[in-house]
Amino acid sequence: MPRPLPGFAQKAYAILWCRFRAQAFGVDHLRWYLSTPMVKKTLHVLEQGGWIERKDRGQYACVPPELVFAEMVRLRVPELLSTAGRPYAYAAASAVEIWTDFTYLQRSWEHSPYFVSVLHGDVESWKEVLRKERVRVFVESAAPALGEFVVLLPQHSLEVVTHEGMPVVPLAEVIAFCERHVGTFEYTLAYLTVKFGVHSDATLDPRVMEEARAHAT
Repeated sequence: MPRPLPGFAQKAYAILWCRFRAQAFGVDHLRWYLSTPMVKKTLHVLEQGGWIERKDRGQYACVPPELVFAEMVRLRVPELLSTAGRPYAYAAASAVEIWTDFTYLQRSWEHSPYFVSVLHGDVESWKEVLRKERVRVFVESAAPALGEFVVLLPQHSLEVVTHEGMPVVPLAEVIAFCERHVGTFEYTLAYLTVKFGVHSDATLDPRVMEEARAHAT
């Protein structure tokens, strides 16, 4: 998968794309302008970064920039979590997304957080897995971040249920979370109480309840 590159490699890619587009080019082209060690380093960084592809011995072609950048911001965290081989459950606002069948969404291209409950003993392993894939990871609370990032919420034990095929904390925990943050999650709390027929002690605006009934039933 393409990833951000050092400035020298990005400049080389820009020149190669403008010169050759998606047509193959040879190593010799760069040797007119760079030393042999720098040619090797530049091509290695570009290929490993997913910005060019090897076509034949000494022959490469640029991956179109629209594919490079689209892949660079593709949402990857759910797949990384599911293949890590460690127990986890989506929690907090991420659990709200899942239980509301994504009627509530907290993510965009610019800001895509995942709140994930994990075991205390697995925190360092999770950090290693995610950082290896160049995903920013925080513990308990997030700092400003662009794109996808994960906030690990360490727990002594995990209660995990499945909703629409995704591991998530139980509905009761999500209801309690929405009640604690009712100023932000009033509509989603109303939606969940209607959809699942559960009670909430929070005082909800009747207009919000009416809107939730229109969408949850």
